[in-house]
Amino acid sequence: MRNISHLKGGVIIALLNILIFITLGKPWSITSGESHFVAYIENFISSTHVSSNLYFQEYIPKTTWRVILDFGIVAGAFLGAIAGKDFKIRIPQNKWRFLQVLIGGLFMGFGARLAYGCNIGHIMSGVPQLAISSFIALIAIAGGAYVGSKIIVRLI
Repeated sequence: MRNISHLKGGVIIALLNILIFITLGKPWSITSGESHFVAYIENFISSTHVSSNLYFQEYIPKTTWRVILDFGIVAGAFLGAIAGKDFKIRIPQNKWRFLQVLIGGLFMGFGARLAYGCNIGHIMSGVPQLAISSFIALIAIAGGAYVGSKIIVRLI
């Protein structure tokens, strides 16, 4: 499978963003769907915890279009890797890499909720709406990506 150019990929993502906003009346976001899904699962485990938790009261335990979009992104990436013959299970030589990935993922997830949205929500939705908080998030994301890339280069 041939690679799609960055420009074409960016145009496709921008058109999808416009389509989502026009058809659903809400901006594209990722972590909101994840929060709804977690609330949905947690409701099966302990419905009293969900009903008494202020965080889960904001994210009602239900399946929304955002949950379906999140699963679609994962499924699309998986199918794209299969179609491109690029999918294989890779086990890193350095066993510390698992811990590094886990800690990095926890920081990213916590940061996304702390900032009221992930990079997709801020960059694809907030910046076009000229939200000051999204411009601040964009600067922080760029700074974090720069520092993170320097750390990764040293670790590799």
